[in-house]
Amino acid sequence: MNTSTAAHERAVEEHWTDVAGTRTRYLEAGKGSPVLLLHGEGGVSEEWHRIIRGLAGSHRVIAVDLPGYGYSEPISDASPAAMAAFAWKFAHRVHAERPAVMGHSLGGSIAVHMALQRPAHIPSLVLVSSSGMGRAVNPAMVVQSVTPLGDLTRWLIPVLPCGSTLLVSSVALFGSVRPWRMPPTWISSQVKAVSSPEALKTTLRSQRAAVGLLGQKELLVRRLPELPMPTLVAWGTHDRMLPFWHGIAARRRLGRGQLRLIPCTGHLVPQESAGALLRAVRPFLALNSGGAERGGDSGE
Repeated sequence: MNTSTAAHERAVEEHWTDVAGTRTRYLEAGKGSPVLLLHGEGGVSEEWHRIIRGLAGSHRVIAVDLPGYGYSEPISDASPAAMAAFAWKFAHRVHAERPAVMGHSLGGSIAVHMALQRPAHIPSLVLVSSSGMGRAVNPAMVVQSVTPLGDLTRWLIPVLPCGSTLLVSSVALFGSVRPWRMPPTWISSQVKAVSSPEALKTTLRSQRAAVGLLGQKELLVRRLPELPMPTLVAWGTHDRMLPFWHGIAARRRLGRGQLRLIPCTGHLVPQESAGALLRAVRPFLALNSGGAERGGDSGE
């Protein structure tokens, strides 16, 4: 492949489509076997920008704004199972019927539900700091979910001067070990995304459905033995949101699982340590997605 072709395949393009009446935004780059990327709670598809560029030399990479997040319209049910059903409709809409699926945080639990709903249609699965792999969660998440503080945050952020910037800055500080490594593309897009009252509402609704007084409510780790496909679990060793031993527990439950712990990295693995994540994901997808690796951007 010549340089101009490689650059074209790694150019990240924004697209819109209609999924069962829901206007949906997504980013896409590259050609080859499809890889569907699912962002975390409160996130936007730009969290995957470095990963998209790093995989687009060998795959068709698609990152969707989940309903109610980023710039996509909401749906009535924001549960992971409902989001997974929506993700399948989206995949059909963009002609990616058998995608490898990679999910981060909330996106990880949605990816597991996708795999449980249609196991024969997912050749491989990547779970990055996935929710649902254990009960433990940072106490701040419990406070946000079970007290009025979550409602207060939802109402204050849109009216406070620079409220969205303050929120994203706090997420970067709390979710990473090296916040200075957060990509500018993610920061600017995230500030715009959380400026939407609908995105904040969806985030709080999803958080309260997932987290209670005892921590995470839905323990998907118990259903991992049902997954037949090769699955890579990646986790930051310094994750303050969801502890890294959840990844170890997940690996033990998987029939065809691999584990990659990424040192000096917090919860926001795709943003903080894209290069390390790509070094784990590229060979895994080369073996398990039907695509041939042809190199590409390091993601750093």
